Amino acid sequence: MIYKFIDNNGAEITVNSLSSLQALVDSETIKENTKVKAGLRGKWVKAESVEGLNFEEKKVEEPLKEETEDIVDIITREPETTPPLKVSKGRKKEEVKIKTETKKDIEEEKIVEEKEVKSEEITEPESKTTTEEVISKTEDDKLEEEYADKKMEDINFFQSLKICFKKFVDFKGRASRSEYWWYALFTSIISIPSYLPNETAQVLGGLAWLIILLPTLAVTVRRLHDINKSGWFLLISFIPIIGTIIILVMVIEKGTLGKNRFGEYPLKFK
Repeated sequence: MIYKFIDNNGAEITVNSLSSLQALVDSETIKENTKVKAGLRGKWVKAESVEGLNFEEKKVEEPLKEETEDIVDIITREPETTPPLKVSKGRKKEEVKIKTETKKDIEEEKIVEEKEVKSEEITEPESKTTTEEVISKTEDDKLEEEYADKKMEDINFFQSLKICFKKFVDFKGRASRSEYWWYALFTSIISIPSYLPNETAQVLGGLAWLIILLPTLAVTVRRLHDINKSGWFLLISFIPIIGTIIILVMVIEKGTLGKNRFGEYPLKFK
């Protein structure tokens, strides 16, 4: 771990290990009140509160030096002063190396932090979208289970005719697939005489079509409402061939589960 401290000139200096920091403590470069922080994001604290730094030896050494100065003469003091000079030179060299090494470490650490921040910025939206997708999937699964076909009452042929003729001018609400397709089967049977090479049969077929025209339009619009589409989509059927195919595909779709903007689910629970 890197450490930073502020020297007497107010400059911010960086070292790459606790042992290097201890060496600066031993050389009196760092004192008890010197501000030190661990890492780039650490808080500034006094050096004496940093775990692992030892100032006790220094406190013991200071009175020893004072005693020796009082007792030992000038001749004996000369060899004592030379080792600190050698050590201090070595430490200065060590400080220079530490500074050059820590600059590289700081640059590398900044690059790593920038990459981590960018990766977090990229991954956060993805995680949000995935959670939203999971929530929507679980909601759809719940609706599928709640409105499963086995739980809903089905409409038979005669019920479909009863509903369609009762709502022959009702262009609101929704119509289920069973309601629509049973009625479509009925209109197919009614239209058979109009295709026979008999004028009487064709006239009767035409009259039958006039009778079932409004119920057919109404149930088709309600079927489009069931898939959450507007009834105006029925105008697509006026496009030759392609329009009929599009409407056919739309009325085959399963209706919206639960309530939609056109009303409640058309089938009842058993």
